[in-house]
Amino acid sequence: MKKKLLLLTDTIDPMIDGAAIFLRNIIPFLSEKFDVTIISPYLGKVVYDGVRLVQFPIINIKPSHFSDYGLPKINPRVIKREVKQCDFVLNLESLQPFTSSFFAIRYARKYNKPFFTYTHAIDWESMPEYVIPEYWGISWIIRKMSSLFLRVYGRQFLKKSDVVIIPFLSIRSIFQKNRVQAHFEVAPVGTSEDFHPGKSRYDIPEKIVIGYVGRISREKRLDVLLSAFQKLDAKYPDKLTLLIVGDGPLRSSIFNDAKNVTITGFVSHKEVAEYLRAMDIFVLPSISETSSISTLEAMRSGCACVTRDVGCIRDYLDNGKNGFFFTDENNLYDILERLVTDDVLREKICKAARESTIKYSWKNTVDCLEDIINRYSAGST
Repeated sequence: MKKKLLLLTDTIDPMIDGAAIFLRNIIPFLSEKFDVTIISPYLGKVVYDGVRLVQFPIINIKPSHFSDYGLPKINPRVIKREVKQCDFVLNLESLQPFTSSFFAIRYARKYNKPFFTYTHAIDWESMPEYVIPEYWGISWIIRKMSSLFLRVYGRQFLKKSDVVIIPFLSIRSIFQKNRVQAHFEVAPVGTSEDFHPGKSRYDIPEKIVIGYVGRISREKRLDVLLSAFQKLDAKYPDKLTLLIVGDGPLRSSIFNDAKNVTITGFVSHKEVAEYLRAMDIFVLPSISETSSISTLEAMRSGCACVTRDVGCIRDYLDNGKNGFFFTDENNLYDILERLVTDDVLREKICKAARESTIKYSWKNTVDCLEDIINRYSAGST
């Protein structure tokens, strides 16, 4: 008989972000090993084979500058019931109060249920950036205070988790620098076999396609990418196009009337793979990431990737060998110009990116999760 796994997430299909992509890819493997129940907000219709969904309705936040996620109407009684019935809890939620995990970790301790937290982001860095509107005159003060509060809350939450699971070992150092005391285990993220080099129905043979995949939000700093692209486009007319695969609250304010730019909106994961095959160069200008699944997918698709040196991207991107790190807009422009004008260099980086990331699979991710859960759950329930 399968053990009962309660999984908590604050993002789920049809939302397109790193955590939702992670969930979508591990569910088929998790459901083979466990009897899975998911607690999540309702962000749209979703069905996972062999998985039970418990979803809370959303309160939309206005203005939309705050967030495109909204706030779920959490029911603590439902969470209490589900925790009591499960064998262990796996938390994928952001580290913030008054979420499902805020209540679930308390009930898990009450009913002696092992509680595992898989971290996808350094939440006290990223959340204030995309939740607090820029037009507030004191927004920087509010962001700083929010970051401090979330850091304190995150430390306490992770300390109470039985195990904190991280995608790469270097994240442990980031947490330890922030005085997080926890027991860490590693379960690397994966990529799908849908991501591979080849022809795409979105190919633009006469252009070099520079692209990005993800949310259009404050912390992603797409204004930096757009500015560097516009300078290149002016210097090399009729040679480049910018492809943005995704959507978000800052779409119109950043890309309003921008030339030679295509924005797809949110698309399915298979469509993301098609768009990545159409890209020659992938750029991640985000100032806050953990593992960045989109970068891994772009590398596996054979793109030349240019990112900031954030999170644990350094664990799989070797600067100058299978991709590049940039520091600011001018540096980004210089790297992009090299890749645009040097076909041999671009092809070399693309090949190295593909070869170095093909080892990451979602099956391996779930095998690691299963091993961690079984080791720490033995005798607990």
